[in-house]
Amino acid sequence: MINFSLPTWVEQILSKPLLISKYSASEVEALKKKLSIFSNENPIVSVVIPAWNEEESILHTLISLANTNTKYPVELIVIDNNSTDGTANLLNTIGVKNFLETKQGVGHARTCGLHKAKGTYVLTCDSDTLYPAGWITAMTDALVNGQDKPVPVYCVHGSYSFLPSPSTPRWQYAFYEMLSSFVIKQKERTQPFLNVLGYNSGFIRQKGIDINGYDIEVQRTFRGVAFDDAGHATEDGMMALRLQEAGGKIEAVDSDDAKVWTSDRRIQIDGGLKKALIFRIKKHLFKK
Repeated sequence: MINFSLPTWVEQILSKPLLISKYSASEVEALKKKLSIFSNENPIVSVVIPAWNEEESILHTLISLANTNTKYPVELIVIDNNSTDGTANLLNTIGVKNFLETKQGVGHARTCGLHKAKGTYVLTCDSDTLYPAGWITAMTDALVNGQDKPVPVYCVHGSYSFLPSPSTPRWQYAFYEMLSSFVIKQKERTQPFLNVLGYNSGFIRQKGIDINGYDIEVQRTFRGVAFDDAGHATEDGMMALRLQEAGGKIEAVDSDDAKVWTSDRRIQIDGGLKKALIFRIKKHLFKK
């Protein structure tokens, strides 16, 4: 379903301050207590977030995850990829387990998280995305139930909508997402790995380790480059492709609980919605 306005739960999170310094001591403790649901020594699920200088964005992501309602034992891990701001201090203040990865690049950070994770299943997040309370359950159920299928499910992915920015209202993104849905459906039939995005996907951890899925020649940066069309593989798409080549199925999780709300900063880096739309139309409709 395409949303022309923000769900109430998203509005409630966005209304909260992004800086931890804006919270009272009691509010910090309350958040810390909610995040303690991820303090499991024997998790079934590991939620992994790479971060680079995310002091002013990751708090909303963590607040959304703190509202998780799941039957699975879960751990939460953030991989600090050489942040020079207060990202590490923020994570320590609210009691989120974090590790430092000094090799720069999203793939290196995700590889670190893959090997630090203890869960049978890994769910991948980004630090500028909001997650529904039922997200972990929806994604993990798909992986668990997928093991009994003729072709076992090794990898799952959900859908997404963009959070509006001052320059782009939500209704404009709704139309953009309607157009994008046709491309996404086509990819799902022919190249499903292209729909696997690092801010909303999951896979069987040991399978990911076995195929060294995040090992790519050119490491993607966190902020990216405008109109990057060099043909380089992304670390999340490569993980999915290798899992598929290893005999597993990639499955789309089609439910509201598997739909996340992500920042539009990728679109803004490309010069705004109009320029990004033109670029993507040319890329998908007029490709050689």
